[in-house]
Amino acid sequence: MKVTVIAPFPQQKDGIPRVAEELLKRISESDEVDAVSVLARQGIDFITPSLLVNQKVSLLTIARFLTPQTMVKLIRLYKESDVVLFLAPPWDVLDPLEALYFFLLLIKYGFLPRSRWIQVVHDFIPYVFSEDGIQGRRTMKLFNTFQKHFSDVPEKYIAVSQSTKKDAMRFWGLQADRVVVIHHGSFIAPKSPRDDFGSNKILIVSDISPRKNHLRLIKAFELAQKRSQNPLQLVIAGYMRTAIPELEATLQDIKKRNENSQITFAGYLPDADILTLYEQADVFIYPSLYEGFGLPVLEAMACGCPVIASNASSLPEVVGEAALLVDPYDVEALAQAMRTVLEDDDLKREMSRKGVAQARKFSWDKAGKELLAVCHEVAEKAG
Repeated sequence: MKVTVIAPFPQQKDGIPRVAEELLKRISESDEVDAVSVLARQGIDFITPSLLVNQKVSLLTIARFLTPQTMVKLIRLYKESDVVLFLAPPWDVLDPLEALYFFLLLIKYGFLPRSRWIQVVHDFIPYVFSEDGIQGRRTMKLFNTFQKHFSDVPEKYIAVSQSTKKDAMRFWGLQADRVVVIHHGSFIAPKSPRDDFGSNKILIVSDISPRKNHLRLIKAFELAQKRSQNPLQLVIAGYMRTAIPELEATLQDIKKRNENSQITFAGYLPDADILTLYEQADVFIYPSLYEGFGLPVLEAMACGCPVIASNASSLPEVVGEAALLVDPYDVEALAQAMRTVLEDDDLKREMSRKGVAQARKFSWDKAGKELLAVCHEVAEKAG
């Protein structure tokens, strides 16, 4: 089986690019796959060198913009492949849009085989939690254009959670049998459950944007600190993706009321530092208003850190019965959940055991096998 993989591969990888590399590794290691062609944009994409050691993997470098010559290469590659696997929305990779739409139209109207396309969908953020700004409006327009004109082009869709599958059916009108759910694995291998607690450190690993709900989190932290007999610390690891003026104003108000309040913005951190934080924190909290999957929650459980998570979208599906679920809009409930976990060491140990056990249910090897099964189904139909 010949597979073509199309995804963004920036040099600094997080989120979708890291997921793409994990899946690419599993596909290329399979005896069922004869060759893997990876599309890479010159000057933009950087494939981790260890993935290219496998002789089955070849790199096709294309110009940043789809010139007619590059389009010919792309069409030839599509025709020669048994399966074309888009691990991200096509507009994240192929540019300009006019060239992308031309390519999609060739498939839509039968000039190229329709049945070779597998599209991974990670979330439907623009529909569920649209954020103000030009980028948000542009993304919404791209989603709507794809849904209206091209959603019938892929033979199969892969959703990263049951929640995302439901969103695909709701917002794009996809039939259930066209969407297969394949969960992510964790970037951190599950460890042994923890029994060492007492740091009173509360951790969130997330970029900062309205959807991630940091504003309600810091308000809840202030309530928890007022009612606690011990000094607490909130550590926020992640970069500022969207400015939130009210967040800054609320932080200043909290400092005025309690100059010793310990809220630390750590910014973007390397993996080793994030791992240390997971291992030190007494509780990991993730009050996000919407997620397609929720990888930080899975990583925290893999490290044996007790988890408090939002009861919204995909998060209950990921944590199972291993976490404390809370209404993310309820500041009082968030504060109470923090105190409940922080003040009960037996509960922390129990949550640690359950979290590690839950994390073991997810793996990239499992995801890779399930993805290959879908590839085989599509390739056999393509003939």
